[in-house]
Amino acid sequence: MDQLSQYKIIQTEDGSTTLFSKKFNEACHSTSGARSETKLHYIQGCAVPELAEQKKEIFVLEVGFGTGLGFEETLSTCTGYKCYLHFHSFEIDDELFIYFCKKRNLSFEQTNDFFQVKGESFQLTCWRGDARQSIKKIKQDNLKFDCVYQDAFSPKRNAILWTTEWFKDLGQVVTPEAILSTYSSSSSIRKSLLCAGWKVRKGEKFGPKRSSTRATLAGESDQEILDHLQRSPAPELTDNNYHEYVLRG
Repeated sequence: MDQLSQYKIIQTEDGSTTLFSKKFNEACHSTSGARSETKLHYIQGCAVPELAEQKKEIFVLEVGFGTGLGFEETLSTCTGYKCYLHFHSFEIDDELFIYFCKKRNLSFEQTNDFFQVKGESFQLTCWRGDARQSIKKIKQDNLKFDCVYQDAFSPKRNAILWTTEWFKDLGQVVTPEAILSTYSSSSSIRKSLLCAGWKVRKGEKFGPKRSSTRATLAGESDQEILDHLQRSPAPELTDNNYHEYVLRG
């Protein structure tokens, strides 16, 4: 598989590349810089260096494998601290993972549920198909994650992975100290996180976005965000209303 049938490779402003999905009509990363965005929102946003320095192994859950950049940057960070990485990712499109492995000469095992690559310092598991179904299997396996990279296509394009019910599911597969990080700063998404039991904080800005979002199960939400959300007419996003959210564009 030398080409991706449903994607176009595009170069971003920091020199790294990303993919533009024809299905979702959206790029997998910010065109302001795919690698820079990944480092800021996920490696720094989830405090991966601090975790890797403190622990012998860490567990990361990524929502949307995409180009594999999240895995590569996380592995690079963990390798520097000699920390073993358990990296799990959801990906609905098998083509992306197979393309990633072929480009890097990685051998993988395959089941009906996931692809898996094992290395000396990591185990990469890519869950196949609908993430809303795959997370049920993760619950059954009683896996607990230190970090969540909420990196699905945007709520306007893939709202089913941004609802209160989805964030409740994520809250059930993490450690008490886990950090969830996402590029989105949507009021609806922040309300959904709050309704699912997460505490919400303002994250760093990147590119044209004025801010992003960090969330934890412990601690307190930023009061500034709570005040803003109280004034905002934006609805909480749920499994019952997300279709309307998409239609509003």
